[in-house]
Amino acid sequence: MKKIKVKFCNHDPRNKFSYGHFFIEILERYYDLEISEDPEYVFYNEATFDHLEYDCVRIFFTGENIYPNYNFCDYAISFEHMDFGDRFYRMPLYLLSILYQPKEIEQARTIDFRKQLSMSKAELSRKTGFCSFVYSNYLADLERKIFFDKLSEYKKVDSGGACDNNVGGRVENKLEFEMMHKFSIAFENSSRSGYTTEKIVTSLMAKTIPIYWGNPDIGREFNEKRFINCHRYENFDAVVERIRQIDNDESLYLSIVNEPVMIPTYDFEKVKAGLDIFLRNIFDQELHSARRIGLSQIRKSGMIRNEMIAARHIRRHAAVYAFLARIYQPFKKFDALERLKRKHLRKLM
Repeated sequence: MKKIKVKFCNHDPRNKFSYGHFFIEILERYYDLEISEDPEYVFYNEATFDHLEYDCVRIFFTGENIYPNYNFCDYAISFEHMDFGDRFYRMPLYLLSILYQPKEIEQARTIDFRKQLSMSKAELSRKTGFCSFVYSNYLADLERKIFFDKLSEYKKVDSGGACDNNVGGRVENKLEFEMMHKFSIAFENSSRSGYTTEKIVTSLMAKTIPIYWGNPDIGREFNEKRFINCHRYENFDAVVERIRQIDNDESLYLSIVNEPVMIPTYDFEKVKAGLDIFLRNIFDQELHSARRIGLSQIRKSGMIRNEMIAARHIRRHAAVYAFLARIYQPFKKFDALERLKRKHLRKLM
C-alpha cells in the first residue's frame, strides 16, 4: 500500500464525530495512512486557518453554506451543483453526518431509504404531536423563526431545542422526539441551491412529513411528493394552508408519508462510491502532479500572508466572544436579555 502523510485540521482522534474521521476511514482502506504534523496533504474546513501553515496539497471540505476558495485549496468537497474538472466533488452534508447521539444512530440503522418506507393508520394514531421544531442556532436565516411563529398560530408547534423552547427543556433524542409528531419543520440555516444538510433526512427517518426550506433544487434528489417544499409555494400562508389540509385528511396524510423518499435516478451508495474515486485520484498521483493551485509562488505567498493576518484578528475576536459568553451564562434565563443579545449578534453577522 502507498504510504501517505496527512494532516486533518480540527481533528480529535478521541471523537469519531470530529472533523476528518469520515475521510480517515476511506483512506485507510486504500493507503498506509500516517497522521502527520509534517504532511504531504492537509484536509481543512472553514473553521480553521491552520492549513495556511503547510505548503502541501490542500483539500477543503465543508458541510456549511460556504463556497471553496480555489486560490487556497487544490481540491474541494462541498454541496454545489457544479463541474470543476478533477478539483471538485459534490458531497452534501446529509450523506456524511445525519445523527450524532449513539441511541439515534442505533435507531436509524434499521432505516433504508432505498426501500419503500410505509406507515399504517395504527402507526399514525400513535403520533400524539402535531409538529416538531428542534433548533438551537438562533443566528440562522429569519425565515425559520417567521415560519415557526406563523405555523404556531394554527396549532402548537413543539419546540425541543434551545430556540423558542416550549417543552420544558432541550430534548435528549431528536429522532425519538420527531417520531412523536405528524410534521416537522426542516429548515436549513440558510438557502442556496444544492445546500442540503441532515435536517430533512432526520425528519424522514422519523416518518414525519417534513416542511422543508433551504435548497430550492432539493427535488433533484428527494421526492417532492414525500414532503412539503416551501419553495414551491407563493408564501408561508399558502404553506400553512396546505399543512392544514393534510392535517385534517388522514388518507391524504398517509398517501404522502408512504411516498418513496428519493427520486428513482438518485442513489446514495453511488454518490459515496464516487467520493472514493475522487479521493483516490488525488492520492494515486505522484505528489508533485497533485497540485492544482495556479497562482505564481510570489502571489500565492502574498495572499497567504494576508489570510494569516485576517486569521489573527478573527481568533482574537472569537476569544473575546467566548469570554463574554462564559460571563453571560447565568443571565440566559432572562428572556429580555436573550432577545437583545440575538438582535445584536444578527447585526454583526
